[in-house]
Amino acid sequence: ELARKNLATVTLGIDLIHTSYDVGLEELSVADDDLLIVFVAPPWGQALNEASGLDLRYTTPPVSEVIDLTTAVFHSHKLLFATQVYESVDPDSLAEVTARFEWSALEGYRINAPGQNHGLLLGTRGWKPDNPA
Repeated sequence: ELARKNLATVTLGIDLIHTSYDVGLEELSVADDDLLIVFVAPPWGQALNEASGLDLRYTTPPVSEVIDLTTAVFHSHKLLFATQVYESVDPDSLAEVTARFEWSALEGYRINAPGQNHGLLLGTRGWKPDNPA
C-alpha cells in the first residue's frame, strides 16, 4: 500500500502489480523496438555468506533463472539488466551470470562501512553500449 501511495505522488503512470516474477513477465506487453530495463533483486536469504560473499546461484529465485526467463520472453528486445549485488560476490556465480551477457560491468558503492556495501551488475542482451565506461 505504501508503494502505491508513493507511486501516485510522482504521477508517472506506473502500474504496481502484485504477482510472481514469472507470471508478471509473461503478462507484460512491450513494443519490439523498446529497450527493456530489468532490475533484478531477488531476496538473498542464504545466498549471502560473510566469508565468501553473495552467491548469485542461491538467491530466491537464482539470478540466472530470472535473466534466462526474461531473455526467453523478450528474445527480440534489447535488454539491460541491473542486478543488485553485495560488496563481495562469489566469483564463480558472477562468472555464471556475466556469461549470459554481451557486455557487463560491475560497480560497487562505498556508502557504508567496509563489508556492508552494495553494488550493481549491469549486463546487456541483444546489444552493447557504444562507449562502455
